[in-house]
Amino acid sequence: MIPTSSAPTGSKQSTITEIESVATSASDSLNQQIADVTTRIEHPALVGATWVNNIWYYALPSDHVKVGKTVSLHLLGDLILIGRKSNGAIFAMRDICPHQGVPLSFGEFDGEQVSCAFHGWKFDDKGVCTDIPSLCDDQKINVCKIKTRSYPCAELDGNIWIYYGEVRSDLPEIPRAHGLEGLSYGQTVTKALVPTHMDYAVVALIDPAHVPYVHKSWWWRNSKSLKEKIKKYVPAGTGWTIVKHSPSKGSLIFKLLGDYMETEIAFRMPSCRTEYITLFGRTIAASITTVTPIDETHSELNHTSYWTIPILNWLLKPLVDFGAKEFLGQDLAIAEKQQVGLKFNPKLSMIVKDSGLPGSWYFQAKREWNAATEEGRPFRNPVKEKTLRWKT
Repeated sequence: MIPTSSAPTGSKQSTITEIESVATSASDSLNQQIADVTTRIEHPALVGATWVNNIWYYALPSDHVKVGKTVSLHLLGDLILIGRKSNGAIFAMRDICPHQGVPLSFGEFDGEQVSCAFHGWKFDDKGVCTDIPSLCDDQKINVCKIKTRSYPCAELDGNIWIYYGEVRSDLPEIPRAHGLEGLSYGQTVTKALVPTHMDYAVVALIDPAHVPYVHKSWWWRNSKSLKEKIKKYVPAGTGWTIVKHSPSKGSLIFKLLGDYMETEIAFRMPSCRTEYITLFGRTIAASITTVTPIDETHSELNHTSYWTIPILNWLLKPLVDFGAKEFLGQDLAIAEKQQVGLKFNPKLSMIVKDSGLPGSWYFQAKREWNAATEEGRPFRNPVKEKTLRWKT
């Protein structure tokens, strides 16, 4: 009981001090509880400041680059020219002539070399200058010392990848869709340009809590059917894998066949989410979704879908295209809304346990990968085996 004014002054002061102490303790306890379930990230200390270096990034589908043709892309803060030589081999170089800056894609490609539209300078598939037509016979210049940057590139599972960083003899493994080994498949790719740094796009890509709110469709699910999910995560490669499990029955097809299906979901650095679904133990569908930075404020989101019943291409391709475009369109819409608030540089409580823990792992893995490659040591995966719970 709080003493009346007739109480001794010392006793009154002591009681007030005790009340303040209890209030402070309660406040500290509440703040600690909040801290236990969220991690505050202040922009731009950890998010939206850097890319992952010395690693492979998705570029475009293989069938977008025909034999004897080139394609110009704005990716990774640069203009990049990807071409396919007469023998079918692909190459990638900076799409800027080192002479006076004209993009090489405005010039000609003869299946072996590209020539600049401004002065006809020629460059081979490694970006090395091979000819300066304006030189007279007695004007000797070592033209091979003139170069435009080249990028290691590779094709895998119907897609082209570009290596970004310091070229080394032991390049890292290229991420790939799983579950397709030994199977014939059809595929389709859907692209969306997202007005945000890749970090925000990646965190959204691996965040399960937004699905019933962002990806609402009559044929999929909605926010009124929240259920608790329990998933086991294990460290793998440069990221993690969610152990194979029965898919959520939030959508019509999974309600009908869910008892006979299993799915495995994984994430690999720098920005690759993969998933495959089996029916009676055989893979029927797989996907790989990637985020490639365009610059510091824009990213490219590509979703490649695979299905292992090629005879049904005529039916599956339009259905898969429709679903992928709707999903990516929903992701784009929420990213545009997010940018309205991010312009004011707010302090963000991005990581909410348990659903947000993969986002925390992403930032840890990003820092560790960059540190490991800079120091010339093996990558130490920061992910620990853990069972996560959330409602979605």
